[in-house]
Amino acid sequence: MKIFLLSMTNNLIPKLSLKMKEEIDKRGGKIAYISSVPQSGDKPYYLSTIVDYSVITSTVMVDYFDLGDTFSDDQIASLQDYKIIYLSGGNTFTFMNDARKRGLKDILETFLNNDGLLIGASAGSIMCTDSIEIALDSDENKIGMTDFSGFGFVNLTFYPHSNTSNNENLLLKEYQKKNGGEIIVCEDGSGLFIDGKERFFMEMFLYLQTSALIFTL
Repeated sequence: MKIFLLSMTNNLIPKLSLKMKEEIDKRGGKIAYISSVPQSGDKPYYLSTIVDYSVITSTVMVDYFDLGDTFSDDQIASLQDYKIIYLSGGNTFTFMNDARKRGLKDILETFLNNDGLLIGASAGSIMCTDSIEIALDSDENKIGMTDFSGFGFVNLTFYPHSNTSNNENLLLKEYQKKNGGEIIVCEDGSGLFIDGKERFFMEMFLYLQTSALIFTL
């Protein structure tokens, strides 16, 4: 199982960018982009992501998908034919709600079991973990979701867009007191690469269950 968890895809630190290039290039560079919401017109978020990936590697080609009605079940199922899938940022709760409706978890499990590379940014990264409840701090729960379970591909809590402020530290302490477990705190430009049971931290912070402090790695 190979997964990148990111805050964003632009302005990545060199070590992370090089590792992503290596993993993308070995799979041919063709990426399935899954938008958190259907984009119309010029699809600006999709186009900006293409630019981000072209900075990482020149071999990349990005195909657009979303979970709306314009994509059939067969088209969504064809995601398994790709070697790289990218889950975009956006509202974590509406994205997860649509993902459940379209059976995306089962598709991604098959994909990962076939040596696929999964890349999540912001909401997309949170969804890969056991719980998306941490997103209540940043995203409006517009649909009144009460089941906060994530895909469960990664056994940790992922907190993107960290600014390491005192308010953030207090938030994470309260969250950990309530939920326990391990929280990975990710600044913009950094990320976590998971390769099976191994984890590779790229200029991140690790908030441990056994500590009341955030330690720089």
